[in-house]
Amino acid sequence: MKTRDDILHIAQTLSDTFAQRAAAHDAAGVFAADNFDDLRAAGYPLLPVPHEFGGWGASLSDSVRAQEILAQGDGSTALAVAMHIQVIGAEAAARTWYEGTYARLCAEIVERGVLVNACATEPELGSPLRGGLPRTTARRSGLGWLVSGRKSFATLAPTLDYYVTPAAVAGDEPQIGTFLIPRQPAIEIEETWDAMGMRSTGSHDLVFHDAVVEEDHILNLSPAPPSGGGWSLSTNAWFFLNISSVYVGVAAAAQRFALRYAHERVPTALGRPIATLESIQRRLGEGELALQTARALIQHAADTWDHYPDQRESMGEQLAMTKIVATNKALEVVDHAMRVVGGTSMLQELPLARFYRDVRAGLYHPPTDDATLPLFGRLALERDKVS
Repeated sequence: MKTRDDILHIAQTLSDTFAQRAAAHDAAGVFAADNFDDLRAAGYPLLPVPHEFGGWGASLSDSVRAQEILAQGDGSTALAVAMHIQVIGAEAAARTWYEGTYARLCAEIVERGVLVNACATEPELGSPLRGGLPRTTARRSGLGWLVSGRKSFATLAPTLDYYVTPAAVAGDEPQIGTFLIPRQPAIEIEETWDAMGMRSTGSHDLVFHDAVVEEDHILNLSPAPPSGGGWSLSTNAWFFLNISSVYVGVAAAAQRFALRYAHERVPTALGRPIATLESIQRRLGEGELALQTARALIQHAADTWDHYPDQRESMGEQLAMTKIVATNKALEVVDHAMRVVGGTSMLQELPLARFYRDVRAGLYHPPTDDATLPLFGRLALERDKVS
């Protein structure tokens, strides 16, 4: 059993190690396999596994703290492992999978450190949060189910043991099945991930060529959502808050670099550290304000989720707002840090260029600004009309 102090200490130790490799992984654009060897050795995949199944049983609050620390060392690795954490943590709270499947998966995580991610995005579908029927299909066979199709942005693809994958199921009424698909030769990994930022997440495409899924590995079956449904407010706090905390961790690393640089940089014309200049202090103050605002919002939402479970079903708007504000504040922090450092911040020899590229990826995780800001406006208008 791990206490909060144990968890944060492990996260810090891993973060310090990952920071030494991050630049090389980023420059090569390769998956950080060595980092995941270390994560498994430290037991980190057990972070969200409930105590009842032999895991660390981290609360959402402890998880987001650990993830911010991990991201200060390497944003790509923290983001990648966050995908595993959010799947296991969310199901620990929801328990929507068919009976027994979750317990068996948790046992494998404890026994051999297996990793899992929800691989749902498709080139034609986009994010599944927008609704719509997947192009990936599943059909029954004598072996159970056969799944065929393509998924994109499959983070952790090089090292995943299981893929949580939605697929359209043919029938009188269209349904979507969610399948826990084990790694197998019928799953092809196309190494398509060559991104501007978060370059070491291994977010490649997956191609399923009649991948076999045994009957006890179907997680649920549900009616297909109506077409054109648009965005809806989700209450998947484990996804929104763990993802947001990664970008806040990247921002914290940028702020720390800028602070140290301000102490150490002594221009000959000035004759003293630039930290003594009010203009620099103002920039650092702006960054600190943005950083602490993001942290406070994430922690408040996580604490509410942990301590008031009766409020979870009504937290959709709060969670979406927290994600939007936190990721945009993270951008602000990195921008202020680069302005403190000046033109040399653009050089690849400094980590700020990597922080800048990594933190921008936060804009593209759902819910996105463009999709949710009009929704916030409509909700505010409805509340005002009622009052």
